Amino acid sequence: MDWGRAKSVLISAFLLLNIVLGYQLWMDVRDQAQSNLDIASLSESAQRALENKRIQVTAQIPRETPMLAPIPYQTKPASGTQPVPLQRPVDSQLIFNEDELAVQLASQIPNIGQYQYDALITKQSIFVLHPLINNDLPLFNMNLELYYSNQKIISYTAPRFTLEQDRASKPNQEILSASTALGTVIENDLPEGAVVKDITLGYYGQKIGDNIQLAVPVWRIALESGAFYYVQGITGEVTTTPAAENEE
Repeated sequence: MDWGRAKSVLISAFLLLNIVLGYQLWMDVRDQAQSNLDIASLSESAQRALENKRIQVTAQIPRETPMLAPIPYQTKPASGTQPVPLQRPVDSQLIFNEDELAVQLASQIPNIGQYQYDALITKQSIFVLHPLINNDLPLFNMNLELYYSNQKIISYTAPRFTLEQDRASKPNQEILSASTALGTVIENDLPEGAVVKDITLGYYGQKIGDNIQLAVPVWRIALESGAFYYVQGITGEVTTTPAAENEE
């Protein structure tokens, strides 16, 4: 055996291992520093509640507070209760490449490029996507569902609705910050020991008439348990969906 060569290989392996471990340590320290910085953006009362209820926040807290306004939309009756079969099934792995997915399904599903995949909603053999308001923010309570089997997307059900932006009467206004929204649910709603894993800005529909709903800006706060809390971005009102409603 060439001991000199073996020694060189072992030294190289140890150096590589040290580099990997050092990088992982750096990433952990950076994430911890970011987490501490995020928590510092909460109010003092929210930080006390966070500690007293032993709540963890592993999600980054968004810092932007954009100007948004409620947008009316009209829902339409579903064209059928059964999923629409695809003439050409596509590889289910494309769900993780939204641009390629849109290309593959553009001729089979109308406006597929205007939807966004929601990895936090789990349903057996179903991918859930939400329509994007103004090609930007998801409408959380409206779902396009892609059904897959044997690693192929084989059928779908799509929502039917029309945005009526010309009927919007309220101007854009600055919404609540994510830290304010999170602080509200920490103090008043989250159970002891909850783990917050995601905070996302979007819209949620509120019924205001026959087939007319108002898409209002919300912060969606997702827990490790699967439960979602929606904080209205203008009024601060909180609604929730339990984990059981997000899976089959």
